[in-house]
Amino acid sequence: MKVSSDAGDFDITVKDATVEGDFVVITGQMGVWDSHIYMTPQDIWKFTSIFLKPAVILYMLKIPFKSLFGPSSKSEDE
Repeated sequence: MKVSSDAGDFDITVKDATVEGDFVVITGQMGVWDSHIYMTPQDIWKFTSIFLKPAVILYMLKIPFKSLFGPSSKSEDE
């Protein structure tokens, strides 16, 4: 994954997700920094509602086909 901001572009690697008390904790690494994202139930619902948009769902349904068949070898100019 990549985060783009005015401060620059940063690659983020998500390594694990665990539950600690009332939080889902996503562990990852951004550059040389270890990170822990603590998500409350409200955060999870908000995140889920963002991903339930029709365009995102359609894209997620296309992912298996894209990984199986890859990008088209024909260019659009032909």
